[in-house]
Amino acid sequence: GTTLEGLIGSREVHRSPRHRHIAAMVWQPSGQVAKQQKGPGGAPVPSRGLLLKDAAAAPSKARLMAVKQEIDSSKPGETERETKIREMAARIRAEARAKAGLTPQEVQEKDEEEEPASAAAPTPSRKAPQAGLATGGNKRKAPEPPAAAADPEKEDEDSKKLEALLPVLEQKVASAEDEADKVSIIAAPLAMEATEGLRSLQTGAIRETEKAVKAALQVIAVAKREAEKHLVASETFAPVVRDSARDEIQRLMTRIDVAMSKVEEHKNARRDHEQALAAEKLFGELSSRLSSVEIDCEKAAMMSEPLAKVLNAEPDAISAAEIRESREALRIALATLAPTSRLISGKLAGLKGPMRKKMQELQDRAEASQALVDKAQQTVEEAQSRAAAGPILKQAADRIEKVEETLQEMRETEAPFLMGIEVMPADESGEVLQKMDKSAALAQATLADAHKFISLKLVEVGRLAEGAANAAKRELEKGKQQVEAGLARVRAFQEDTVKRKRQNLVVLVKEKIEEAEAAVLRMKEAGADLPILDAGSLDEALERALATELEAQNAVTAARRELQQRQQELRPHEGTSPDALKNNSELLRTKVRVQYMEAELNKFRKAAKGFEERIKVGKSLIITSALLQEAEGEVERLSEAAVSWPEGERPPDDAQSTIVSVQQKLTMTTTQVEMKLQTAQGLELKELRGLFGRLQKAQSKLDAVKESARTRSKTVSGQFVRAASEAIRKAESKVATVSAEAAKRELTAERLEELTKEARSGLALVVAASQILAKEQGPTLALESKVEFARLQLRCKALERRGKAAADKVSTRFEAVASEAQHAALDALRLSARQEGDRFDVDSLFNQLSGGAAEVSEEQFCDFVAQTDVPMPTDRARVAYRRIAPHGLPLRTFVAALASFLRVAREVALTEDFEGKSAGKLRKLAVGEVVEAIGNPKEDESLGLSRLRVRLLRDGAVGWATARSKAGAVYLERAPKPYLWCAQASSLREMMEDASRVTAQLIPGDVVELMEGPHEERLGSDWRVRGAAVFEEAVGWLQVSGRNGGVLAEIKENVYKCGEAIAMTDVADFSSCTMVRRIEAGEALELLQEEEVAPSEGGSRRKFRACQDGREGWVTVQGSQGKVYVRPASRHYICSQATPVHMGLGADAPVVRVLMPGEAFAAFEEPKEVSGGESFKRYKVRSTKDGAEGWVTSGLQNEIQPWTTTYKVLRSSPLTTAFAANEAAEPVEVVRLIEPGEFVEVAEQPSEDHSTGQLRVRCIALRDQVAGWATVREAAGAGSVVLLQPAAPEEARAAAASGDIAPTTPIAGGGAAPSTPPAAGKGTKRPWEVKEELDEDAQRWKGQKGKGKGKGKGIDKGKAKGKGKW
Repeated sequence: GTTLEGLIGSREVHRSPRHRHIAAMVWQPSGQVAKQQKGPGGAPVPSRGLLLKDAAAAPSKARLMAVKQEIDSSKPGETERETKIREMAARIRAEARAKAGLTPQEVQEKDEEEEPASAAAPTPSRKAPQAGLATGGNKRKAPEPPAAAADPEKEDEDSKKLEALLPVLEQKVASAEDEADKVSIIAAPLAMEATEGLRSLQTGAIRETEKAVKAALQVIAVAKREAEKHLVASETFAPVVRDSARDEIQRLMTRIDVAMSKVEEHKNARRDHEQALAAEKLFGELSSRLSSVEIDCEKAAMMSEPLAKVLNAEPDAISAAEIRESREALRIALATLAPTSRLISGKLAGLKGPMRKKMQELQDRAEASQALVDKAQQTVEEAQSRAAAGPILKQAADRIEKVEETLQEMRETEAPFLMGIEVMPADESGEVLQKMDKSAALAQATLADAHKFISLKLVEVGRLAEGAANAAKRELEKGKQQVEAGLARVRAFQEDTVKRKRQNLVVLVKEKIEEAEAAVLRMKEAGADLPILDAGSLDEALERALATELEAQNAVTAARRELQQRQQELRPHEGTSPDALKNNSELLRTKVRVQYMEAELNKFRKAAKGFEERIKVGKSLIITSALLQEAEGEVERLSEAAVSWPEGERPPDDAQSTIVSVQQKLTMTTTQVEMKLQTAQGLELKELRGLFGRLQKAQSKLDAVKESARTRSKTVSGQFVRAASEAIRKAESKVATVSAEAAKRELTAERLEELTKEARSGLALVVAASQILAKEQGPTLALESKVEFARLQLRCKALERRGKAAADKVSTRFEAVASEAQHAALDALRLSARQEGDRFDVDSLFNQLSGGAAEVSEEQFCDFVAQTDVPMPTDRARVAYRRIAPHGLPLRTFVAALASFLRVAREVALTEDFEGKSAGKLRKLAVGEVVEAIGNPKEDESLGLSRLRVRLLRDGAVGWATARSKAGAVYLERAPKPYLWCAQASSLREMMEDASRVTAQLIPGDVVELMEGPHEERLGSDWRVRGAAVFEEAVGWLQVSGRNGGVLAEIKENVYKCGEAIAMTDVADFSSCTMVRRIEAGEALELLQEEEVAPSEGGSRRKFRACQDGREGWVTVQGSQGKVYVRPASRHYICSQATPVHMGLGADAPVVRVLMPGEAFAAFEEPKEVSGGESFKRYKVRSTKDGAEGWVTSGLQNEIQPWTTTYKVLRSSPLTTAFAANEAAEPVEVVRLIEPGEFVEVAEQPSEDHSTGQLRVRCIALRDQVAGWATVREAAGAGSVVLLQPAAPEEARAAAASGDIAPTTPIAGGGAAPSTPPAAGKGTKRPWEVKEELDEDAQRWKGQKGKGKGKGKGIDKGKAKGKGKW
């Protein structure tokens, strides 16, 4: 048959050398793809011809190789593209060096240096830098000039990178295009008709196409990822190189998108082919189905032919039965024709080739059948229209007959006016006119309804067939004309009625006008005596006249309102009778009378207004004179007080407010006088001029006082500016001194401590200067001093920043030195206290240091650390002592300082013995759990682990735990000693149980050491069941029992549910019963008696209690005909008391509703325990005040909470420089007040001031870094007030986010080991067991590793090697 190469060629698939090359590569006589040609080194040669197995393909291969081979136009082995890239790179480098200012000789030397490197690898060409590809068909933008400060070396380096990546990327894009073309060629046989002879060929083509598509998608994806990666990487290139790289890569990505679109076209080749095969199989079934449909259509056409003949001959003889039969035949034909046509159209949509032509023929046949059916349907519709027109005409005739009857009734109502009586009484004529209006309205409505009916039927008839519609329209048009004539008679009747109404309205308006004229006459009589009355009686007479005027005004308003209401009805129309014109003239005369009355009213109002003005002016002059007299007195007093004002001070605040008040009074009085002068006349004008002269005199005196106050304010403002400038100068000097000293490298610990204090004093000076500025800021500041004041504010803010920076620098250095000294001192103490068996003899060491005293003094401590193996300088020893024990070093503080606590960083097992493999496992240590070290670390050489004997704070368990591994993994890390604080008053008990003896009372604000815990205990929880309340359908969780075990609802077996509404009666007998109430469907009933009663009428009845309201009675369970009304209901609970229904199972779930006792609840499942029940925690603690030990309990109110070093200020509290707050003992220096909402950082636990009973703490205000002592709680007692409390973590985070917390500066001596306040006397001596704290090197576990090399993340960055010690 036909060869595949011929088939492909006939469809003009290969239109380019690339297509012919791929065809030679893919389609071979054996169906195999030739191997790709290899280049030097075994690499594939992209876009070249491939070797063919068949020798006959050699000439074709030679032609393809000749087409695809690129000619070298420059260097040997270099393509034309590489030549262009190399030339462009050289041009870019030359332009960049020219911009950099290199001379031509330097440029030539630079090129000679780079020539060997560029000769090693061919350099691809680069196009000139462009602004990038424009979208939507826009042209490329002009190249932008390179930046003036371009780096030539970077451009050279980036150019080389671009030259290296472009050929590789070009090769991958070309491979993607080859794969896309390969897919198009392989899929070519699928475009031919699916015949039996080509089945095997097309099946193979499908498989090959799917493989080729899959391979092409992979190659295209790789090329696209490479292009995107290089596009992102090119953003770091120099500007010129980046633009060029962006253009080249965008061009390659466009080619990738084109290749992808070619592959997507053949992605569903198998589905398209299978769709064509399915259409071939369906063709026969559709052809047979269409033949059956054509028979139905011809049958319908034949049945409609008799109707067409009858329509032409005898239209009235049309039979309804024939119409129905014809319509049924049409319905059957259309019911089969429509889905068949849609099915054919649907199958035709996705087909191609010969099968589409066959389907098109079936569609033409279906359209011919549709035309035949449409003609038959038109005939049937014409016949049906003739039959439907008859009833419409009959209904129209009935409506017209009813219209004539209504018109006759309307004429009869006019009879009284037609009896010859010219003038009728007003009431009688009103009744007759009302009847005439009603009859006319009824007739008009009847006519409008008939007109509307005929109009609608005309529209309805218009939708009938043309022949039947024309005859019916003629009849309906006649009826419509008759209705329109009736409407004309009704309008004429209404016009006569209006004429008669006008006559009555004129009489009514005249009566209203006469009443108003009488009221106006009385008003004029009352106002006639006003001009001759004196001032004493004028006010009362004017009030009576105004009351009369109000009556007249109401009467005139009523007359005008009546006239306006009737004016529309009385207005004459065109062509009206002479009577209407006469009524109109009466109306005009009435209007004139109303206008005359209104004019009289206006005249009276003007006169009354004049009299009111006279009275008002007299009263206003009295008030103005009194106000002026009061202002004059205040001005005199103010002038006398200004003489005694102290020199060099601002005027008193009350004087300034008095000046403002007096000025307001004078201004108000002047305004009143000026307004009255505009209209005043005669005596009033003279009086007002005298008042104005007095006002001017008082104003001049007040101006003199104001000038004196202004001069004094200016002097005081200048003094304030000088004082503030001096304060800022001192603060600047102090900050500069601290900054200069802090810059020195060699500083002793004591000098650093002094510098820290000086830095704080400098900050205090800055704060003082800020307070001075804040105090004087305001409206009292003179205008001349505001500019200098703004400059001082800027200097103060800058000084505050410098002061904080210097304080941070000094305190950071001091903190490092102090921390190092503290750890060294503690290590020396632990080493001296260590005994055999990892035990410590703290008592002996303490007695040795203190010499038998109650505490160790600073000199004793310094002498001890100076005699250790590594002697410590005295200055560092003193710093370490003050950090360890800021209030002295008694035995309890000494014990706390030597304690060691660790936090679990990773989950690790707690074992009984040291040997990890053979030791029994006690339990797992959770991350974050705190343990106490009670021995020295030991190395397990076999496992490469460092293990430590610890005691768990949570439950007091003792065992061995792994501290770190040989590989550097840290399981235990250093942690501070845990403390708790009392949020509410709590009892300290001897044992854990609540019944144990109370040893002490903790009050809010107290801080205690955590020795063991928490031990968490949970109270009993509720039980709930999910379901719905019967009848009301309230869905939720019903609480069936309480936490104390009390039952709220019980499941019952005798619960029934009503399926249909039925009555509840008082007795079982139908003949003598009375209905208690109606039982609705869905209601729940509780069975009360087991026996069943069978009435004589049939059925059965039982006695129930309604769960909804508790009513009892007899209900029919089964009717006389066997119908069941009430059925048993399973899994229903009956509430024994008021029981809540919750929305969820959680403890905090809201209540949906409360079921009353006796109500039923349908359960969906078994009851469940409520999650999140109440719980409480127990802690074993030691008081930091007196060392008392015991157990405390924290319940729902969180009486005991974790202690933090960040405190929140609840009430204003003074920040003082010393611990003692007793002003009677010594003066108290207050730094500043800390306000509510501020946060402070404390250096240690609060201590009690025994002189005042206050709880005090050393802290630093985080807002401005001011340090001092603050009161946490007032004197201990029942009514003690907490001023500061530890902040919750979320409060501290929120304050930091809002900017309330400034960057913290470490407090000198802060971060000390746990300490206690100074004891009143020597406490009871007891041999406390002390555990050794880990060496300082334990801080570096994260950075160390065992034997070998590696990188760490800790302090030493993994630099430690080999086996080290903690």
